[in-house]
Amino acid sequence: MSTETPRRRSGPSLAGWAPTTARSQYDADEMEFWTDREVSLIQNLLKDKGELDRDAIGEALGCKYWGPLRFRQALKEGVERGAFRKVGRNRYAPA
Repeated sequence: MSTETPRRRSGPSLAGWAPTTARSQYDADEMEFWTDREVSLIQNLLKDKGELDRDAIGEALGCKYWGPLRFRQALKEGVERGAFRKVGRNRYAPA
């Protein structure tokens, strides 16, 4: 029988992490700028190529480099703004 006491698990701690970090007005303005740009890129692509599926749009625009969830948000925002329309499951067309 071992007389050793159990050790605390070591690893990354949550010290200093805050899930509700406030953003400045500059951040909101910058995010709006990038959203407008991304929606415009999708809109122009669809005007040039016609109806495309989500994967083809993402591949053509290199959306994997935009950042987490940016592509999904740009598609949603573009449809809400009327910049382009959703015509089927994962398919978009010019407005």
